[in-house]
Amino acid sequence: MRILFFGTPEIAIPCLEKVCTNFKVVGVVCPPDRPSGRHLRLTPPPIKVSAEKMGLPVFQPENVNDPIALDIFRDLKPDLGVVFAFGSFLKKDLLNLPTVGYMINLHPSLLPRWRGPSPIQTAIIEGDKETGVTVMKISMKMDAGDILLQRKVPIDENENALELSEKLSHIGADLMVEAIHLINSGKAIFIPQDESKATYCHLIEKKDGIIHWAWDAQRIHNLVRGCIPWPIAFTKLNGEIIRIHKTEIVHYDHNIYNSEKPGTILEIKKDKCLVNTGKGVIGICMLQAPNRKPLPFNEYIKGNHLQVGELFEDIV
Repeated sequence: MRILFFGTPEIAIPCLEKVCTNFKVVGVVCPPDRPSGRHLRLTPPPIKVSAEKMGLPVFQPENVNDPIALDIFRDLKPDLGVVFAFGSFLKKDLLNLPTVGYMINLHPSLLPRWRGPSPIQTAIIEGDKETGVTVMKISMKMDAGDILLQRKVPIDENENALELSEKLSHIGADLMVEAIHLINSGKAIFIPQDESKATYCHLIEKKDGIIHWAWDAQRIHNLVRGCIPWPIAFTKLNGEIIRIHKTEIVHYDHNIYNSEKPGTILEIKKDKCLVNTGKGVIGICMLQAPNRKPLPFNEYIKGNHLQVGELFEDIV
């Protein structure tokens, strides 16, 4: 089966590698190289770097729906289009181009839950206990296509979004190969999504990383985990922005601190400081001062003095 693969970031690389091992990939489509970093150097999408290492032809049209791009894709004679984290809208003429008459997409959630651009981060931030991967037929409505396969994946209570993304990328790669085999054998059965159960997530922005200490400890812990690797949850201490990279829920007698304001440092331990919240106590295990690298708490306090009673403040 001849596959035309669409993708952009690192999370799509395991899927491309697995598909390439099992099928003929006739081309990899990704966005053009873009300026990136402090010096705005022209940087290729991660999937392009991987594809070139595998010796696959790469196509980077500014607009994948442009008639010229469509002619190029048509000449490749793909039987199926496979999409994972591509990031651009595919119009009807492109979707209908493969021999089978449609394309399939790998989405890192249990659709119809968390349609949209940030399902992995959102699942953690919202406190979900499980997530998963879904292979679906692409429709003209975002993430609303009929489902071919799904696989559930538990979310560990201390797992961050970067770790979960890595895990889902490999599970999703295996599921995509299984899906293509079903399509190739004529055994694929697509099931419509239940629209009444659909939920949506938005693109995570920097402001979404603000910690509100009046929240309960579990909600703050979820936020910190969900904001790795970006935007990194942040707060203010002594007038400076402090980024929090790792926390843990502390099973502690909260009643004795009921009079302390949320955000107050309650205790300094070797590997963390204990901070009061709106409900419960949270341990801060890794943090980052301005213009410094993130450090485990025991390293951070060597150069940054903290005292019981100091206050992490909300950013207004």
